[in-house]
Amino acid sequence: MANTVSQQEHERHKRRRARQWLGLGICVLVLIGAFTVVATAVNGVAVLFDDTEEKLAYEQRLQALVMLDPLPFEDLDQADPALFKEAAIWSAVSTAQASATGLDAYERDPNTDSLLLPAVEVDAAAASLFGPDYKLTHETFNNVAGDMTFEYDEEKQCYLIPVTGQVGMYTPKVEKLDKKSGKLYVTVGYVPAPGLNGDFSLSAPTEPTKYMDYVFEKTDGTYYLCALELSDMKPSSSAAASAPETDMDYEEYFDPTSAIAEGAGSLPASDSTAAEGEPASDSAAADGETSEPASDSQSTPESDSEE
Repeated sequence: MANTVSQQEHERHKRRRARQWLGLGICVLVLIGAFTVVATAVNGVAVLFDDTEEKLAYEQRLQALVMLDPLPFEDLDQADPALFKEAAIWSAVSTAQASATGLDAYERDPNTDSLLLPAVEVDAAAASLFGPDYKLTHETFNNVAGDMTFEYDEEKQCYLIPVTGQVGMYTPKVEKLDKKSGKLYVTVGYVPAPGLNGDFSLSAPTEPTKYMDYVFEKTDGTYYLCALELSDMKPSSSAAASAPETDMDYEEYFDPTSAIAEGAGSLPASDSTAAEGEPASDSAAADGETSEPASDSQSTPESDSEE
């Protein structure tokens, strides 16, 4: 009788232990499921609020404008129309370079080998940033720096884009996107172009040295630029210390028309200038004019470079 009771008790312990292990397994599975659900929810929220791609898209939209460093304006009518036009031209060139055919499909001027950029493409570039209601006046004009002329061919309705390059002062780095009062405020950090201070070393600034707020307003479901303001965001002390002087002579670094020069297959501007200068020296020699060689005491690296 005692053996029977002991055996029954033993069986009850086994069944109890089995139920305990089963319960423990179920608890572990529940905890794993709960952690999985929480992790999925967190990742979903992170993806929902991740605006990295949107920031990159605004960097591309603002690249041509930021490189020209425009002054703040409360509306588009207050801004320099020539600056907007130049930004639209470089934006159109950049879009053409990124296309499947690149710049090879564009006609070139037979005399200067300049790219003939249709005005309709410049209009499209301006409309994509400033909105369809913003209209450009197409005519020959000088760039912001005053060292380049964009000639407009009225007959062909095209701009002649010179083979020589344009200096870019900054590249954009979008820091944040903030919607308020029905507008989108895009805070853009201005990263100085490499060599802007003549410094091409690893110590050259790679962080923004100033910040601006580009204000966009929605029209027909799309945000378009409507104003430019100074930002409350301030650069770090080290970045501010390395900020370039805006009134200095900038070193050339950014050449949005480098592909134009490469596709042209022609001599660089310096070589063509030298080639054009040869007839003048021949005519001077024909007139009996000779140049006296510089003495050793007067020879300087500057005079050698001029020769």
